[in-house]
Amino acid sequence: MIVMRSIRYVAAAVAILLLAPVAGAAPFVSVRGQQFIDPEGRQVMMHGASLINKSRADNYQPKVTDVDFAQMRGWGWNCIRLGILWDGLEPQIGAFDEEYLKKLDGLIARAKAHDLYVFLDMHQDLYSYKYSDGAPEWATLIDDQVHPAVTGAVWDDAYLTSPAIQRAFDNFWANKACSDGVGVQDHFAAAWKKVAERYKDEPAVIGYDLFNEPNVGNGNLQAMAAILEAAAQAISEKDAPAAALTPVDVLTQWMTEEGRAKLMRRLGEMDIYNKILDAGGPAYSAFERTQLVPMFQRVRDAIRTVDTHHSIFLETSMSANMGIPSGVAPVVDAAGRPDALQVFAPHAYDIVVDTKDLALASDERLELIYRRHAEMGKKMNMPVLIGEWGAFGGGNPDILPTARFNISMVEKYLLNETYWDYGGNMEHSACFEVFQRPIPIRINGLLLNYKTDFAKGKFTCTWKEDPEVKAPTKIYLPKRLFASPDAVQISPPGGGFTVESVPGDAGNVYAVVAAAGQAVARTLTVN
Repeated sequence: MIVMRSIRYVAAAVAILLLAPVAGAAPFVSVRGQQFIDPEGRQVMMHGASLINKSRADNYQPKVTDVDFAQMRGWGWNCIRLGILWDGLEPQIGAFDEEYLKKLDGLIARAKAHDLYVFLDMHQDLYSYKYSDGAPEWATLIDDQVHPAVTGAVWDDAYLTSPAIQRAFDNFWANKACSDGVGVQDHFAAAWKKVAERYKDEPAVIGYDLFNEPNVGNGNLQAMAAILEAAAQAISEKDAPAAALTPVDVLTQWMTEEGRAKLMRRLGEMDIYNKILDAGGPAYSAFERTQLVPMFQRVRDAIRTVDTHHSIFLETSMSANMGIPSGVAPVVDAAGRPDALQVFAPHAYDIVVDTKDLALASDERLELIYRRHAEMGKKMNMPVLIGEWGAFGGGNPDILPTARFNISMVEKYLLNETYWDYGGNMEHSACFEVFQRPIPIRINGLLLNYKTDFAKGKFTCTWKEDPEVKAPTKIYLPKRLFASPDAVQISPPGGGFTVESVPGDAGNVYAVVAAAGQAVARTLTVN
């Protein structure tokens, strides 16, 4: 967040499928239109969280054990977004750290052993480990620009206030030569090729999230100027004659905790908020079209020289996190056709994230963000996986309504998602019910809709079966919702359902619904 902040063959292991694949099926999850498809022909809904350690002192290794992975599985998760850091991967130019990769191997093996898919996220914040996490020093080309000691009220204000960070991004997008004469972006593509070559035959890895929250660099200043002007004008017009704000007034407020909280309340007025998004849109969309997508294409081309099994995950500029329309477009093959394995992987954050005012989150702003992401996925005909959402910290009770609303949007638009981020004490959060929630994990046919009523403890799910698919539908039901099989109804009943215990946490179950063998819409309800 800045300012105010996918017909075939993606990986998923035979070893992690609960039924043996049909004869001749590829051992990978594939992509078909906007759905992930398993080797049995079932739609898969990806659900889990990010698992990332940003600490260089820990060599970026998440501090998790088999207990953690078992816990994730017990909560109904089937996917993790596993962070890799360029600085850990290639700390010296052209020299990849084999020990780092072996530890990554181990994490993937543990996830696989617990029936969890993995997609790898090349993570960064503020571009480099020098300022937060991401690129190694040799790839941080700042041309002697400085990084101020104080960058703002929130960590990501540094995207706006640090000339060093802005220049590092500008040089990355320009593919400026590193000390060996090779462009920094070419090095980045080569790093991804190294990773893809290592995991090209690993079906537990479903894809590669190429770049976490790409930032425009110095272009932030142009976009910020337009946004501040729009904010000042919209608020002044609405409050006249009591107020006559200037862009400087708005910026001054935004850079302090108290002022930011005041502005966030005003931006709950959607007429004002939409004017701000419209003002910032052109600069960010142009960046995505002219710089971000070409980088994605460069990295995709490098990956495809060694790996044709895994999906390319495309993120948006950070601006789209808050609802600014995205200019991202599909990457293509040598003939100019869209790559068959692509996933749209934006993030969804209200502007209150990373502040102390999480309870000021706006359902209207969040609805706009999720709707626009869903529209982009439909436009590009890709699965949508919300790579990050939430960031609720300790998850205080006053945040629970916002957490529930996020899930209502995920369900409404049938989105895949990974929460930000996994923590060992999530089960103690007031928001735990949204992390461990009922969800159709594998669907015989096409998921039509599903909905959780957290307050009443009810759940409903409808899908249209594919008569060619013989494998059952599997729906995860947490123990707080599943009292007994009597609480579950299937219509039409067909062959009925069985209950399968979920490893890792006693009481949680899968409702396994036998295939009906005909193209019929079926509904499961839990009351």
